[in-house]
Amino acid sequence: MTSLANHPKAATCLACLTCWLCVSCQARPDAGGSAAQAAKPATLKPVDRLAPDELAAGNAEVWGFVVPREMKVEHRYKEVTHLVGPVKPDALANYVRERVVVSHVEIGAARTIFPDARIKAGAADRVYELDVIPEPGTTRLVIRDTTPPPVQPGLTDAERWRRAGLTPEGRPLDPKAFE
Repeated sequence: MTSLANHPKAATCLACLTCWLCVSCQARPDAGGSAAQAAKPATLKPVDRLAPDELAAGNAEVWGFVVPREMKVEHRYKEVTHLVGPVKPDALANYVRERVVVSHVEIGAARTIFPDARIKAGAADRVYELDVIPEPGTTRLVIRDTTPPPVQPGLTDAERWRRAGLTPEGRPLDPKAFE
């Protein structure tokens, strides 16, 4: 058996053939293009431009939700935050839709509600309700933390009712406390 080292011309030809095969095997786009390739660039979002009525992310953040640049935090409480700004309700609903995980959206004439939503950039164990409410000249976004309190293991139903200040029938333990 002879090796290619003994035949430099054959080694050179083999190297050229290998390079030619590698270059010719690369995928080339069709001149006519397929329907899937033609639709693909249309679905990509431009990196440096916003689509019409698309909201830009701002610097403020509420529970991991990035507030749109055109909106401001009006009120912030322990379990609810109100954001307001001169944006279109549909644009705000689309902005919210991209930033939360939700099973369904309730769309009505007076508001759009995202119930039992999880904020993608927020804590995974927290549940929120986001309401998009159109108002004259502005739009309000109400973000409400609806995470239920943790269940303490080992308590009976009667003990849970008692800790809530109620009897197992749902009546107050101390009726004067509610006056």
